Amino acid sequence: MKRKKSILIIVCFLLLLLFAFIFFFGRQGKIDNPLLPIDELAENWKGNQDLPSNGENKEIEIPGFKTLVFYANQTTQKVNLYNPENNDCLFKLKLYADDSQIWESGYIKPNDGYYDIELNEPLNIGEYAGKLLYQCYKEDGTQLNSAVVSFKLTVKEQ
Repeated sequence: MKRKKSILIIVCFLLLLLFAFIFFFGRQGKIDNPLLPIDELAENWKGNQDLPSNGENKEIEIPGFKTLVFYANQTTQKVNLYNPENNDCLFKLKLYADDSQIWESGYIKPNDGYYDIELNEPLNIGEYAGKLLYQCYKEDGTQLNSAVVSFKLTVKEQ
């Protein structure tokens, strides 16, 4: 009887070790959050694949940046805003500081851009949540996709 009890304790201990091993090492690299269920159909990304195309699936390049610095109390500002030469669409840009539109471009051809812009009104010294809205158009006026680039807009004394 004592021997059966010892064997039962050893078996339970081994099962406990096996459960602990599976729990801690069998889950490595997995995200398990019941509030945010992971899509099991998603695959490991290995780069773009070739897609069927009628010639209109070309990607549009959208330039991005982390910060933009303007000078306080003046409307003329230095920028590097452009439509990359590889695009085959027109850009229309809208610049925002804390959700207020402060500038809008005309239609920009690929490989054209701006080094100087004229703001609607001067900005005060400070930091703003900057956004640049890129609206893309075919030459016939058909609107394509659009994108928003968010950045920190810093306005300082000249």
